[in-house]
Amino acid sequence: MAKRKIWAGPADGANCKPLIVEGLIVDNFAAGELLVQSASGLATTALASTVLGQECLIAHEIGASIGGTIDTLATVGDTGQAIAVRSGEFVNVRSAVANYTSKGIALTSNGNGQFKIAGASDDKILYIDEIINVTVAGTLVSARKA
Repeated sequence: MAKRKIWAGPADGANCKPLIVEGLIVDNFAAGELLVQSASGLATTALASTVLGQECLIAHEIGASIGGTIDTLATVGDTGQAIAVRSGEFVNVRSAVANYTSKGIALTSNGNGQFKIAGASDDKILYIDEIINVTVAGTLVSARKA
């Protein structure tokens, strides 16, 4: 099933709105990618999976009301939005090629804005929430924040 939104909400129905962070768009990122916020704005994270330790910021989709879709890339120089994912919330994120054989597999940064399966020494950011074989990098997968 095609995904049309990044933020899927919390499991318990509380906090019914995503926590939005705004900033100047520094590079052309896609909705669902892992971002970093700096003094210059929002950008795709290039940090390795073992040196993260930052808040989980996921690029928000550009709304249809302004001509965007889930696959519309952010425009450098515009104001962009990221979702600061809180514990218990579900999001759709961009994945590297991987075979998720069960729910609960830990995800970490792939160093290009996408997520990959976390190794033993990696910073675990999210946990996969669907069983899916991703054969094309950049595919959206459902995940949750612990």
